[in-house]
Amino acid sequence: MNAIDYAKKVSELFAVPETAARVKSLIDDEKSDANSIGNVVMSDPGLAAHILKVANSAIYRFPRKIDKVQRAIQVIGTSAVYDYALVFGVSNAFSSEQRQFVDLDKFWEQSVCCAILAKHFGELKGIKDADRLFISGLLHNIGELVVLKVSPNRAKDCARFDTKIMPKESQHESLGFTYAEISAALSQQWLLPDSIVSTLAMQHHDDSAAETIDVQIMQLAYQLSIINTYSQHYQLESHLPAFLYESLGLDDEDIDEAIDSANYQVEQIIHLFNPDVFQVA
Repeated sequence: MNAIDYAKKVSELFAVPETAARVKSLIDDEKSDANSIGNVVMSDPGLAAHILKVANSAIYRFPRKIDKVQRAIQVIGTSAVYDYALVFGVSNAFSSEQRQFVDLDKFWEQSVCCAILAKHFGELKGIKDADRLFISGLLHNIGELVVLKVSPNRAKDCARFDTKIMPKESQHESLGFTYAEISAALSQQWLLPDSIVSTLAMQHHDDSAAETIDVQIMQLAYQLSIINTYSQHYQLESHLPAFLYESLGLDDEDIDEAIDSANYQVEQIIHLFNPDVFQVA
């Protein structure tokens, strides 16, 4: 199977939840507003609670507590409601039995770390809509969950990386392609914006600096999140090519600050996406 085949294979397992589909149709309707979208979200208590938690989290750093779904939607943006609804559905689609094949705690830690770093660098570079980079980071490795659902033993093989082989290289050896390609195919299937799909697809094309700033940021955020999450295997000095941050006008100090910030924020928000992690007080 190729990456598109994998994405098609889980079209029912990872189908767009009914509530999310209704939200998407309202987002695409110019006449709709936060109130109409909020009414749909509130019809799904689990999703409504999730949206409120996200809006009140360190992701958005809103100064006052948000207790109304409509206000939460105004804070995070209408398009982000659909994105978070997808992630909410996926995060609840796995059983404890599947943990024997893949370390799901590490999966979410690395995904959330990548998302935080991507948004951080986006804000550092003055990108207006840096939140879209957070979503790209959060979804960048969703292909791993696809393979876990379809071919759990293949997912287990892909997780056999170490100091000598990076995760993307392990994936390519086992599958003939990487999780990034499946992530992009599934995101396209979910009708996410082309800017997100292309960023996901290009994240491992990192032999030289990418042409667009979104991809440059994603390549840097991905590599840093891998090094940070799997520090027993990888170090900044030997596994972070300098051009990944120099092409963005960043230096070693910027990288150290980004990692410190990400480590703090991961502890604060990972419970939003990994149902098995307790919230840090």
